[in-house]
Amino acid sequence: MKPIFDLVLRGLVQRHPAQLLFLLFGDEAPRFVHAADSSLPQSERRADAVLVVESNSERFAVELELQAQADPDIARRLLDYSVRVHLRENLPVLPVVILVIPEAEGIRPPYVIRCRGRPQLTLDFLVVRLWEVDFSQPALQAATPLLPLSVLDARAGPERATWAETRIRQATDLSPREQMDLLVVLGTLTSRRFGSEQLTSSLRTIMMDSPFWDEQRALERARDRARTLISFARVRELTLPPDAQERLAAMGEAALDQLIILAFSHPDAALRTLRDALRPL
Repeated sequence: MKPIFDLVLRGLVQRHPAQLLFLLFGDEAPRFVHAADSSLPQSERRADAVLVVESNSERFAVELELQAQADPDIARRLLDYSVRVHLRENLPVLPVVILVIPEAEGIRPPYVIRCRGRPQLTLDFLVVRLWEVDFSQPALQAATPLLPLSVLDARAGPERATWAETRIRQATDLSPREQMDLLVVLGTLTSRRFGSEQLTSSLRTIMMDSPFWDEQRALERARDRARTLISFARVRELTLPPDAQERLAAMGEAALDQLIILAFSHPDAALRTLRDALRPL
């Protein structure tokens, strides 16, 4: 899953940074000034995006990270990146994490470094959960590049993808290449949320020509196998974490096939393997 989301969402962030601000701030979005270099001094790491913005005559940098899976180290990275951006740009920094799916939920703000029981350094950061975003907000309705993200809204059904596809195709301010890029993002996220069977025939055709199609189909097959193993684990009364299906699917269909065979031939060994694979992160 990670390569898919890294490519399609980072591409969305890099191509449409001004519209992205509406997702973070709604109708009170600051004025986009420019995108700063996302490479960080004295570091081989690269932020997902660094946006210089202005609001009420205050200029600041937004350091943005996209998360499609839980990362217990995200707060430390935000601290590292924010300090580096601040030193380079000489601006205040607002760290932001966009969580794509509930399974990406991890450490919540603030991040506090304590010494001898006292807080010595505190980093607060903004968390945007895409499944909680109200995409009926006027600012988001008008930001066509953000429409593919609306299928991740927990209140949305498969019909949201059809609505978003129509809006994207009708957008006169997008080039044919931009439209195609957004439709690929829409198809990828729709498949991730509702399954590829919910794609319209036109989106399915686009996705079949996309480099993400084979990866998405492999992920769906892995999820099917993960569901089989979850049923086995429940019958054997194994306590499962909330993200069990996604964690098992990340193992890949070949490994899961072997584990299913093991569940039939040596169930106790399969149960031990599942217990190890699903230990708390």
